Amino acid sequence: MNIDFKRGWLSRSAKETDKIMLYRFFSYNSNSLGPLICGGLYFSSPKDFNDPFDCDFRMMPTAIEKQLGISWDDAVEESKADVRKIGIACFTPHWNNSLMWAHYADKFRGFCLGFEFDNPLSRNSNLDDIFKTYRGRPYHTLEYWLHEMIYANHDEYPTMASFSFDETEEEMPEAILRYKAFDWQYEHEVRLSFLGGEGVHPIPGNLKEVYFGLRMDDEKKRVLISILGKHNPMFYNTNKSKTHIKIDRTLFEI
Repeated sequence: MNIDFKRGWLSRSAKETDKIMLYRFFSYNSNSLGPLICGGLYFSSPKDFNDPFDCDFRMMPTAIEKQLGISWDDAVEESKADVRKIGIACFTPHWNNSLMWAHYADKFRGFCLGFEFDNPLSRNSNLDDIFKTYRGRPYHTLEYWLHEMIYANHDEYPTMASFSFDETEEEMPEAILRYKAFDWQYEHEVRLSFLGGEGVHPIPGNLKEVYFGLRMDDEKKRVLISILGKHNPMFYNTNKSKTHIKIDRTLFEI
């Protein structure tokens, strides 16, 4: 399926399929391997994000709101406090983005995992009474939600016109989770947020693909296979394309 990654792409993709593949990049170290050994991922608090503006910005009044003396500062600050209690894992729809490999996978020495999720915006998705179990604890999947990011136009702070709200105060936390500076648009980020907070948690998706960085050595590949093989994913080597400046893949024979 060819997707146009302009704003709203996650919603448009839901019209074609009730499944979606999303990818997360990792450096090869104990911080990434530990949660995978346990069967989960680490969900971070927004206070630990690498972008100081992420989840920490102002909501500017529109021209009409300025005339009426309306300010969103108090509502935004209250919502920020709620957002900081949420755990977040970040994904992208691209396994072959060179910048993602360079920035998040230790300059191609790390790896990338591809997960298949139920597209929450699909009409065919059934999210009622679905539970996952992790270390004996049941997790209701409605505690998780996928958010497509919204990227600023010319890096301005948002106004209410930047979002599509039904109930402003109820949806303010989601807006704060979703808005980033334009420079980050290359990621086409999708966030998996978990109301249970930061820490290691299961993933409401199935591991389908594992990509080894083109600079990863064979011993580390074998370790990853031993950790992730129980999920029966497809394993891939990545390599330089012979015809273009891009990343290709070949099936890794176990």
